Amino acid sequence: MEQCRSQEAGCAFDFKTARETAESFSAACGVSCAVLDGEGGALFTARVGCEGCEACRALNARRGVPSPCDKLHLYGVAQAERQGGRYTYFCPSGLAYFASPIKVGGRTAGALVGGPALIMDVEDYLASDPELWRGLSPEEMAELCGALECSPAMEPTRLSHMAALLSAAAVCVGESGKQEECAHIQPLKAIEAPERYPMDKERELVRAVKEGDQATVRRLLRELLEHIQSASGGDFGLMRSRALELMAVLSRAAVDGGGDQDTILDMNSRCLSEIDHLRTVEELALWLTRMTDRFMDAVFSMVEVKHRDVIYKAIEYLKRNCRDRVTLEDAAGHVGLSPSYFSRVFKEEVGESFNSYLTALRISRGRAMLLDTDASIAEICDRCGFDDQSYFTKVFRKYTGVTPGRFRARRGRPETGEEPDRKQA
Repeated sequence: MEQCRSQEAGCAFDFKTARETAESFSAACGVSCAVLDGEGGALFTARVGCEGCEACRALNARRGVPSPCDKLHLYGVAQAERQGGRYTYFCPSGLAYFASPIKVGGRTAGALVGGPALIMDVEDYLASDPELWRGLSPEEMAELCGALECSPAMEPTRLSHMAALLSAAAVCVGESGKQEECAHIQPLKAIEAPERYPMDKERELVRAVKEGDQATVRRLLRELLEHIQSASGGDFGLMRSRALELMAVLSRAAVDGGGDQDTILDMNSRCLSEIDHLRTVEELALWLTRMTDRFMDAVFSMVEVKHRDVIYKAIEYLKRNCRDRVTLEDAAGHVGLSPSYFSRVFKEEVGESFNSYLTALRISRGRAMLLDTDASIAEICDRCGFDDQSYFTKVFRKYTGVTPGRFRARRGRPETGEEPDRKQA
């Protein structure tokens, strides 16, 4: 992200506190942090590891391609407002950012934005969208790779924790911690009550809980809370009763979504004991959000199972197609995920990058063909998905310690004193 004007003029929030917060966050977390004004302009940036972002901007400038990043960060802030105060997103080149709005008096006066960061290997990052880098010279590719190597690299879980910290920091920069903690809920002032309870929204909420769709759950919960408040006519006791009924619906949805029944029954007991201590609409709104998050956590293990199913399908696809020029994009499209998200999930579940796994699979097939068929090494190279025989030989030796010809001659027995660079796949 470009460093822009470092000035306080026109800020509707405490710029000094915001700048110090950005500096402290950047120093503690090892990632850049920017302070934006209400229009998305950068007032200040504490910079760490921005080489990848700068290299991308420079390459775009040479090719006469405009950079959309400033509008992108404004979009990220707008999404953070809608999704509970924080939002993680990717620039067109695939670098990760996270944003949180700074609210003053219920209005967004600015934002804190963290990033860029890499959440996958540089190799997978470049392979995830080859069209993006098509036409770059070898020197430009080397420049880009070197810059990306300097970008902060982190696991998605760590990125999520950083986004949570930045959200809390943005609340502190705003007017009032307690007020901003529940600002995304925005309980309605007394308005004319709707005639009917929105059952369609409740059904949509149940579906979102089952699927683990947190953004949709938060939006629908806010809308249902607004209805409950307006329909209660200011009777807080009635509001609590309606909220408790809503929690009962959510608990059943969590069980249907795969959550542990005993855990959810225990949470229901807690609902009954906690709700009696709530005295204001703000407290009720926060309580509803926290209880919903607990139900969502109970369903999350089921989402992990779905991830494992996706990886199983991807691996079966690779086994069937590894002789072809299959790419990360091909596999991601087969299982219905974006390349960047698929790359992240694949590494989390399998323990190695997509390209590393595919190469090991191809070498494993090559070993079997060398021992079980009379095919020439050139034929085996082609049928294992390698374009170049010399490259196949180089990679094969890295994995087995010997050349393909020597491996066949010795019937797979290792050379004395030879050790492959990695275990056989």
